[in-house]
Amino acid sequence: MTAFPTLFSPFRIGSMSIKNRIVMSPMETHLCNAEGFVTKELISYYKERALGGAGYITVENTAVDPAGRVNDGMMCIHDDKFIPELKNLVDTIHAVGGKIILQLSHAGREALPYFTGTGTVAPSAIPSPLTKEMPKELTIDEVKAVINAFVCGAERALKAGFDGVEIHMAHGYLVNQFFSPESNTRTDDYGGDTVRRARFGKEIVEGIRKKVPGDFPVICRISADEYTETGLKLEESKEIAKILERAGASAIHVSACNYASAFFNIPCYYLEEGCFVHLAEGIKKVVNIPVLSVGRIQDPVMAEEVLKESKADLIVLGRPLIADPYLPNKIKEGNLEDIQVCLSCNRCIESISDKKLVCTVNPYVGKDELFHLQKTAKPGKVLIIGGGPAGMSAAITLSGRGHNVTLWEKNGELGGNLRYASMAPKKEPVKKYLQYLVNQIKKKKVSIVLNKEAGEDDIKQFAADVVVLAQGAKDVPVEIKGMEENRVLNVKGAFSSTDTIGNNVAIVGGAAEGCELADYLSLQGKKVSVIEMRRVLGLGLVAHPRYHVCERLRKEGATLMVNAKVTEIGRNYIVISRRKQPDEKLEGFDTIVIPTLHQPNMELESSLQPFVSEVYTIGDAKEGRTALEAIAEGVEIGLKI
Repeated sequence: MTAFPTLFSPFRIGSMSIKNRIVMSPMETHLCNAEGFVTKELISYYKERALGGAGYITVENTAVDPAGRVNDGMMCIHDDKFIPELKNLVDTIHAVGGKIILQLSHAGREALPYFTGTGTVAPSAIPSPLTKEMPKELTIDEVKAVINAFVCGAERALKAGFDGVEIHMAHGYLVNQFFSPESNTRTDDYGGDTVRRARFGKEIVEGIRKKVPGDFPVICRISADEYTETGLKLEESKEIAKILERAGASAIHVSACNYASAFFNIPCYYLEEGCFVHLAEGIKKVVNIPVLSVGRIQDPVMAEEVLKESKADLIVLGRPLIADPYLPNKIKEGNLEDIQVCLSCNRCIESISDKKLVCTVNPYVGKDELFHLQKTAKPGKVLIIGGGPAGMSAAITLSGRGHNVTLWEKNGELGGNLRYASMAPKKEPVKKYLQYLVNQIKKKKVSIVLNKEAGEDDIKQFAADVVVLAQGAKDVPVEIKGMEENRVLNVKGAFSSTDTIGNNVAIVGGAAEGCELADYLSLQGKKVSVIEMRRVLGLGLVAHPRYHVCERLRKEGATLMVNAKVTEIGRNYIVISRRKQPDEKLEGFDTIVIPTLHQPNMELESSLQPFVSEVYTIGDAKEGRTALEAIAEGVEIGLKI
């Protein structure tokens, strides 16, 4: 008996019956080929998530018109030639007992003309807030043609065997542009009051309804609040939802935002879990068809409560199912500690802009067939040096394949740089992920030795068949005049010494680590100054969390300086240099924090090679980067040995 009975109760949308209330969100993967055809990698990706237990899968936004594509990885359905491969995808999902919906989309003014080769179109000639491109205002005949493109897309989806379609009416794409008073200033039948602005979406639904069976699911995804000053708000979206219901919509998938409010659209860890649930609740009060809720609903307890309290009928999960395809099954079976936690870091979102989907915690994305570990034919004695993300992921993978694994960590606890990353405000997902790694290492029965310094003689005496070096980078302080004569700390030291560093702190270097430390100290009431030599703060973070941490620092009253280079450090002062300005001396600091360079730490590898047959260096010891690369290299070496 599951602890979440409502979440795992069956449900029906039109002709589609589903085994539970968990829906996989439509998320672009860039796993199609450049022409928009389904690939083997894409099929494998969706198959894994169907096997993982989602009630149904919504396939990523699919172009009904080549002029509406946002990049060369966007799936297409604007021609019959796409049907055979789409049918292969559908048949694969059905063969493993899954249900699958296709999202139909046109980006409108958010399409990329340098890629499509055509100009962008929109309800009105108002530039995209992202690309600044001026779109062409659609004529009435062109509006009708786009409506027909959506209808034809739905017909092709039906021929391919999809269980239903979802129309992308959210996130600043074309239908949303028609809905919104911010992007639609037309004065004809497709602009003006709410009813006329909703007509475009209404006619798409009505057109599809005429061409598909009466109970074929036609789901509408809307941005119930665009989170902009002049955009859609919930009250108007309630009226639009009722119009769509009358037109024949089977369900309303409630999301939020457009391109102007994109920093909130895919909510990172700085935004609260369930941040859009209130919008779904508002829509559900005015319609009689099912309502889907999305937006960082990561806790199954929250998901169960949303359903029990009738705030929504279905829960839509996106990034958590990228991170762990088997999350639904693990929740149902009560194995919550085995869930590979989504960090809400949005590296996945960043990745699809110019390459295929990646995930910080799941290196198997796009290579999903490797997820099921093959036992090794030659179990060996493996020693791993370093208990950070690279070392732990290697240990879990190697032990899972049948090797005898021992891990030495020089500190008194596992985690490496993840321990410091988890200390910053709003980084609870990192704490949960770190605990997940520790739990998995224990379950895999890896032998862990803490407070163990790995010397050459000790390693030689251990006599391992394979040694994996994951001891981290050499942290070398950036050289600044006066730093050796005066007490300075690096970021790790500052995180570990908050009770003794005083109340006025200068942080030299406003990249990711510096900004997160500044946020941490500011919330403790300390006066913080961040000095960055480049013109942007928070580099190293994805755009979404970078925006939010900078906004937090401004609200907390931190002093933020960019284009400023620290040239000298004194006992309680720093000297900064700005282009075309005289040097400035800033005084009164209790503590000065300086950045470190993360340099390769490869010397041990060369010294071990004479007496260890296989030695590998991974993670920051190989090259200082992010957790994504460290975890991926740990898994990669685990599959190789």
